[in-house]
Parts: sequence; C-alpha cells; structure tokens
Amino acid sequence: MLSKKVILAAVLPALASGIVSAQSGNAISGTGLPNPNPIVTQNWGELPAGREWGSTAGVDIDPTDGHVWAYERCGASSFGGGVPINCDTNPVDPIFKFDRNTGEVLANFGGGLMQTPHGIHADNEGNVWVTDFAANADGTKGHQVHKFSADGELLMSLGTAGQAGTGPGQFNQPNDVIVGPDGSIYVSDGHNGQGMTSNAAMEEGRAAGDTARILKFAPDGTFIMQWGEIGCATVSFELHMPWNLILRVVYGLQIVAIIA
Repeated sequence: MLSKKVILAAVLPALASGIVSAQSGNAISGTGLPNPNPIVTQNWGELPAGREWGSTAGVDIDPTDGHVWAYERCGASSFGGGVPINCDTNPVDPIFKFDRNTGEVLANFGGGLMQTPHGIHADNEGNVWVTDFAANADGTKGHQVHKFSADGELLMSLGTAGQAGTGPGQFNQPNDVIVGPDGSIYVSDGHNGQGMTSNAAMEEGRAAGDTARILKFAPDGTFIMQWGEIGCATVSFELHMPWNLILRVVYGLQIVAIIA
C-alpha cells in the first residue's frame, strides 16, 4: 500500500496545476463543473431586529448538529482597521448560529471582543473558533484567535490583543483557524501576505514585514511550531513533529499539504 506521503507527492502537484479534474472541469476553481445546488436563496438567515448584514468571509457547518455558523462584521460593508464601522465601534454580537432549515438564530454572541472577524471554524466538540485579523485604533483588539463554547463563553484567546507580531504565538492578520483530529490548532496567518505569489511580490512582502505562514498550537494553546514566510525569512521552526497527515490547506494559489 502506498503511504500518504507518496500519494500526496503524486496528487497535490497535479491538483495545484489543475490537471486532476472531475467531469472535464477544474477541481480547484470549479470551472466547467456542474452546480450541484442550482437553487439560490438570497438573504438567507434571520438577524435580530434593527440589524443588517455587514460584510462576511466565513461560514461553517457544526459537525454535532448540522446547523450553520457564520458571522457578520457588525454592519460594516468593508473591512479592516480604518473603516468607520466595525465590531469595535459598533460592538454588537457578530457570531451567529442559524437553524439549517429555517435560518432562525439559535445563538448570537462575541460582542465587544473583536475588530474584524475573518475565519470561523466549528470543531468536533461544538466549540466555535474565530480569527480577528485587523487591529482597532486603540491597539486593544485584533490579531487574535478566539475559542468560544457553543453558548458563547470565551474559552481561549491566542495572540496579543491589538498587537501584530511575527514571533511564536503572535499573529499578523490571521486569516483562518482549524482544529485537527487530535485537538491541535492550526492558524493561517498573513492576510497582508496573500499577494506574495511571485518572487518579486515575496521580496516586497518580506521587506514590509508581511507574513504568509501557518502556526500550530497544542489543544491548550501552547505554541508548537510555525512554517512559511515571516518578514525577511522563510522559516520552519518546530518543538516536535509527529509524522501523520492531518489536513490540507488551500493558501492563495497553492495547495499546502501539512504533515505535522
């Protein structure tokens, strides 16, 4: 039997180049593939009275009950640290759990903790993780990853509130978070590094201190390792590395196989 490493070595380059496809379509971009869900419901999901949808970039399905987790940026139609409306200036609850059948709000929390939520993940125990990628004007919110219970209790926060950094356990515009089968926490960091897709762009990003990396933490939040682009260096820093495949990450235009 071929090992997972051998299979990945053969399949991932083909996927990244778009060679491997299904039904004569591109398996990466979806171009040429039939739409399995052609019926679209606009403005699905209820909001509390007086609330209107702001921008969002995150949705996940709760593995424990199949309901829908999402967030909205507190009425902000744009995102980042410089917009007048955000979850700091309008500290309403940005995180929602919707009934998958009716769109009814089942839970709503997280107000006053974030500046601009970006990624969201529901783990196998029903906890909800959200990344906050932009800092507020006071430097007291943002550049963090928050873990909530299903009813909104804040269980853990990673990173330094409002302070960007490139060291172990620090974040510089974290994009998304996922929890592996063993409880390990993986964070993709570097919203400002998403354009680093050429040698020239990477040199420019390094000079500016941008990041394009992945950080791994133990279930209790202890930093374990990081790899990718950090400021002026390409790094792979580790405290230990058990060798079993746990997930794949699509980062920019690249598919990254994480062996950790």
